[in-house]
Amino acid sequence: MINQDFLQTLATAKGVSNLELDVVVLAMDGDSTPAIAKKLNVSEDTVRKRLSEVYRKFQIPGSGPVKLTKLQQILVSQYQQYLSQSYSDLPNHLPSDGQQDINLHHIWNGAPDVSAFYGRTEELATLEKWIVRDRCRIVALLGMGGIGKTYLSVKLARQIQERFEYIIWQSLHQAPTIQDVLANLITILSQPQKIDLPEALDQRVSLLIKYLREKHCLLVLDAVEIVLDSSTVFWRYHNESEGYGILLRRLGEEQHQSCLLMTSIEKPREIALLESSTGCVRALELKGLKPEAAQKILQSKSLTGEQQWSTLIQTYRGNPLALKIVATTIQEVFSCNVDEFLKYEFLVVSDMFREILDWQFKRLSNAEKEIMYYLAKQNNLVSVQNLQQAMQNSITTSELIVALESLGGRSLLEKVQSEDKNTSETLFSLQPVVRNYVNKLIPVSKRLNEDKKRA
Repeated sequence: MINQDFLQTLATAKGVSNLELDVVVLAMDGDSTPAIAKKLNVSEDTVRKRLSEVYRKFQIPGSGPVKLTKLQQILVSQYQQYLSQSYSDLPNHLPSDGQQDINLHHIWNGAPDVSAFYGRTEELATLEKWIVRDRCRIVALLGMGGIGKTYLSVKLARQIQERFEYIIWQSLHQAPTIQDVLANLITILSQPQKIDLPEALDQRVSLLIKYLREKHCLLVLDAVEIVLDSSTVFWRYHNESEGYGILLRRLGEEQHQSCLLMTSIEKPREIALLESSTGCVRALELKGLKPEAAQKILQSKSLTGEQQWSTLIQTYRGNPLALKIVATTIQEVFSCNVDEFLKYEFLVVSDMFREILDWQFKRLSNAEKEIMYYLAKQNNLVSVQNLQQAMQNSITTSELIVALESLGGRSLLEKVQSEDKNTSETLFSLQPVVRNYVNKLIPVSKRLNEDKKRA
């Protein structure tokens, strides 16, 4: 993984245009020529010509995919030289107040700006305690899309950065291979030494853990759900991503003085198996913002009708992304008036939110989908017993329990404890936005059958 600023500088020095660089970046990410052409809205012939120009400017001979491999080797080699030189140029005594503009030990590639950050004081305090005082090896931030996991990871990392020698923030949104991620981390942590990276995955993980024992590091992996498989069972990996599971297991089990902070919509199996409230692996499931923090989002959009803000916040369960989207709609369509918007009694489910839910829903097993369909049509909280009775002809009790656990691990269920003093059963429901989405997905044949039963 190469720093984008360095890549841009090197490309400029070689006379590579931004359009040519866009093609190179996608090609190195593993995209095919047709995929690159589609993403950049150009012809496949244009993609090939731009790549040929890059090879010419880097003086790479030969033909076929070998040239791309040679280009990658050149870029990695020059990046390692750059890191080594930059490290050796550092003064012997860096200032200890954490205020220097450039710290080569703090890598924030792709981390979002969190200057507009609302609430989460309790979550920040809990996470800081887990990482700094309790010395957790892995901390997982879990929750549905848009709930603010990424922003919280950056806010926390910046808040506690002076406690660590190294901060490395890494997004997995482009699904980098585990081998590339390990190579990047080891390259950074091994400076100023030059090392030969082992080919075997286990050896690379062992080498990384060696550096995590020697140095106090905070590693952040954002969007881990990207490398989980869309299979019938949750917390699995794509075949080529199984190495991420090996990394999580070993980082959780083996002793070192560093911490991996990860964000994910879904809970990896290693976290589920290793986590405990007092152990070295812990997980925090993020809920929506508290009303006072959510109100600041609405204030930033200059919305009126403050007496109805609590209704709006509750409807979207304090989800920051959902509130930003609906606040923009109210601002542009209803002249900032929340009262006018609520008269229409409909939910705004943006394309961005629908894509998140599409991605999650297609990963569900048939049993999970059946439960989602059923919950979407209920106005009240539902118990396990209710679900068992309603689905006894299509899902066994064992399948029901496994599916409920899986849906919980995917951050798709709302769970509350019964208020009945005579029982302690857990009750389930869906958030309004999720319920609205699922109801639109229910197959027509299924609706007709249910209508016939009611008739």
